[in-house]
Amino acid sequence: MPQVEERIDVIERDVTDFKNHVRLQNAMLTKCGEQLSDLRMGQHELQKGQEELRATTAELRAGQEELRAITDDLRTGQDELRKGQEELRGDTAAIRETLEDFRGLFAFVMDEIRLQKAWREEFSDKLARVIAKSEGVDA
Repeated sequence: MPQVEERIDVIERDVTDFKNHVRLQNAMLTKCGEQLSDLRMGQHELQKGQEELRATTAELRAGQEELRAITDDLRTGQDELRKGQEELRGDTAAIRETLEDFRGLFAFVMDEIRLQKAWREEFSDKLARVIAKSEGVDA
């Protein structure tokens, strides 16, 4: 009977090890789910940033159209041209400031895109390792 008892002990240890392995896999899957949720939130924020960037671009284009109209009106007369030149200088400074703001926002969005890409690559590597471990393959 000692052999049977030894076999039962071995089986009980195997069952305990298996249960622990399943708990670990469940914890890893939960963590993966949390990370996927974080990724979706990041993607949503990125999409909002892209929409804001598109709106800013449209506003800049509208501003450029306004400048063209002002320039055409200024060409109608010598006195009006001088007045228009002063106004144009002021408008140009404002446009440069707006363009600098746009460039800053664009650089920020690009930095965020790079960070998201790096984070996705890191997450993909981690996920691949988790999957490999869960399948019993060394990554």
